[in-house]
Amino acid sequence: MNNVIGLGVTGIMYKATLPNGCFLAVKKLHDSQLSIKTFELEIMILGQYNHRNIVPLIGFCIEEGKTEIFLVYKYMSNGKLSDKLNETTKLGWQIVIKIALGVARGLCCLHHSLHMVHLNINSDCILLGKNFEPKISNFGGAMFMNNDLNKNIGLDKKDVFDFGCLLFELINGKKFGQICEYNQVKMLEDDPSRFCDAVDEYINKIEFEDEVYTLLRVARECVHPLFEQRPTMFKVYNKICNIWEKDKICENSDFSFIDSVTPTVSLISSQPDILQSRIKGVKLDNQGLLF
Repeated sequence: MNNVIGLGVTGIMYKATLPNGCFLAVKKLHDSQLSIKTFELEIMILGQYNHRNIVPLIGFCIEEGKTEIFLVYKYMSNGKLSDKLNETTKLGWQIVIKIALGVARGLCCLHHSLHMVHLNINSDCILLGKNFEPKISNFGGAMFMNNDLNKNIGLDKKDVFDFGCLLFELINGKKFGQICEYNQVKMLEDDPSRFCDAVDEYINKIEFEDEVYTLLRVARECVHPLFEQRPTMFKVYNKICNIWEKDKICENSDFSFIDSVTPTVSLISSQPDILQSRIKGVKLDNQGLLF
């Protein structure tokens, strides 16, 4: 079981090796209705769109006559953000702000370009690729925005709140769960100096103190107890981008990134009943996988 790299509600994630030595991440879904929903959503979303901060889906496999379903992703060499937060080695400010910026960019794309919400943003679903570029994963709970705006009230702000909690974990340097209870948020709103306790000692000692506290203020705004008082992800990305604008980390000052999501080679057949049948799919090629 050394090849198991993740266990979740919907399935087991394996690290697979192709004969040419390349790595893939393969999720074997459990036989459940929740797994079927996850499969359909990930095929519809990840199978049709490509964005630098959304995990790439390479393919899927459903063997006819069997209940086993596999989703195949690009392997992320630096694993889950939650694992990095639990390590004794500190990420450092440059990586912290890069992850914050990337996740904000990805969420902004989901909200404003794809018109959907993730609804389960946390450090377990943020994967870290080469050079710690973050990728949002786990779209099993995602929802597309309804044309009826009254039915969308607060949905996007749930993602904003979760992102604020993620920022607290990044700045604190360790995974400490859902710290953002409303009574705690109220204390932080009344006394911003309490944020000093939230800053990782390593980050607090380096030369980016002003930037760190600016990011903390962004986190505080994201977890405001009144959802209508929370900023949009567009504004959040704008603020995080401005933190490092002078250092040219933000390359899109006009925020044209929102439309940078591009169609990928669709994994969905042109036949409209492909998802309904649940037995047709793009099978893995004959290279095979070595588990």
